[in-house]
Amino acid sequence: MRQLTRRQRVSAIVLAMLALSFLTLDLGGGGLREAHSGVRGALGSLYRGTDAVFGPARRWVEGLPSAGTNEAKIARLKQENAQLRGRLDARQTDQRTGTQLAKLQRAADGGNHVLLPTRVVALGPGQGFDWTVTVDVGRHDGVQAGQSVTDGAGLVGRVLHADSDSSVVLLAADPGSGVGVRDVRNSEVGLATGAGTGGFVFVPLNPDAVIKVGDHLSTGPTGSTSYVAGLSVGRVTAVRTSADGTVRATVVPTASPTAVDLIAVILEGNASQAGRAVLRPAR
Repeated sequence: MRQLTRRQRVSAIVLAMLALSFLTLDLGGGGLREAHSGVRGALGSLYRGTDAVFGPARRWVEGLPSAGTNEAKIARLKQENAQLRGRLDARQTDQRTGTQLAKLQRAADGGNHVLLPTRVVALGPGQGFDWTVTVDVGRHDGVQAGQSVTDGAGLVGRVLHADSDSSVVLLAADPGSGVGVRDVRNSEVGLATGAGTGGFVFVPLNPDAVIKVGDHLSTGPTGSTSYVAGLSVGRVTAVRTSADGTVRATVVPTASPTAVDLIAVILEGNASQAGRAVLRPAR
């Protein structure tokens, strides 16, 4: 390595001392910074030379006093951002709830039913079935086993068991359940068996019944189903006839069994004693 001459070593020491002096002037407050400006004007070229070498260190040191302030500001901005996101999520939830309640009210008006809104709080399985949900209403609210459950558009299921403040609802699409239904177009009745995410499989009682793609099925007739009659069950999307002549139709459910949230129990009997506000048909 090449050795520095005595003159070069002295020059390097002088430049280092000048750089440290400039750094002290920068960090010393208003009065010293004014002095720094004067020195920088008088020794402009020399200042630029030392700043090229020591400038990064000087600027890093200058930033130290504000580092804590910046971290606090970043933390505060993150907290404010999280609060704003929470408010946005709450507003969207409120909007969905309002829309769903309006749909349930229309269902109450159209079917002359008294509906008790409730929210799903847990998923099954339960009571020996795979497709069940738990809702936050029970006997205290007028709920009884066997009552039908709707989302305002179609059939969701029926109450299997009611405790004082919660109930277990069997989803109609459960693979072990069946729904007595009627083809709205030709009035043919039959059984729609739950098929999970596949919806239902409909088999008409009349083996000669003509079932078409696009036919709509609803619960009924009264007395032949454990559900309130007239609730939409689903729409036929495919029809096939087996070798023995049995007609089977694939049915897409009106109420999605995998997207239940705010739903309603159709009250019967002691509706006036319900502990929670109910939706009544408009008069």
